[in-house]
Amino acid sequence: MAQRIKLSAVVMTYNEERKIDRCLRSITWADEIVVIDSFSTDRTVEICRRFTDNIYQHPWPKDYAQQRNIGNLHTTHDWVLSLDADEVMTESLRKEILDLLNGNPDADSYGIPRLEYFAGKWITAGGWVPQYKFYLNRKSTGEWGSPIHERFVTRGEKGFLRNPILHDGMGTFETLLDKFNHYNSIEVKGELKSDPAKRFSLMKAIFKPLERFFARFILKRGYKDGIHGFYIAAVIAINYFLKECKVYEFNYVERMKEGNWDKLYREMAVREDIDRK
Repeated sequence: MAQRIKLSAVVMTYNEERKIDRCLRSITWADEIVVIDSFSTDRTVEICRRFTDNIYQHPWPKDYAQQRNIGNLHTTHDWVLSLDADEVMTESLRKEILDLLNGNPDADSYGIPRLEYFAGKWITAGGWVPQYKFYLNRKSTGEWGSPIHERFVTRGEKGFLRNPILHDGMGTFETLLDKFNHYNSIEVKGELKSDPAKRFSLMKAIFKPLERFFARFILKRGYKDGIHGFYIAAVIAINYFLKECKVYEFNYVERMKEGNWDKLYREMAVREDIDRK
């Protein structure tokens, strides 16, 4: 009988003392656990030491994909399971992965469905189910890309698993809005870096949020999750509005850097003078 393929599990952490225990407890069956910590100031590292000695501290690069690639560098096995500290493996998923590794995997990267827990409720609609995350990968076939909403870019074949990971990352109504605001700042900076000429669009600021809300709440039946579904759809809509506002802000700041303040001031002074007449 062929020997089972060895598996490394990589978890990224930063001040996750409240959630890290249950995450690591759910992957103790892995052949190796590697923790990449961004210099936590709470008890996160202390708790991690109960499960593994493979704890490496690395400054947060403000890039999720880069941090995951750093984690992969510290693993000794080719197959890697990637998790965040606020995610937990289910028992059914553990069995499915072990069965896969006991055989001959027909893909090099596997998408795992993720169930979202938000403000006391499991989210069942609104485009969140199934939400596949390619967390099980043969690292030699690719690498992580994209600074947020990162994905594993493989040169090999892709497959999908049936059983889910549980995610307690949305938090409360307040923290979800903060999280989206943080993410869209990173997205806008990335877009402007690749296209410095990008300009604010009033049409996008008005109609893109409406389209996104309609798609999430109506077309993808977010209404089935009640107030939770309505709020998530609304936050997604606000996210697109804020992205355009931040592009506008960038354009404004760049104009100030170019030394146009005096010109703008003179234009305003002329307008005020005209109004007075």
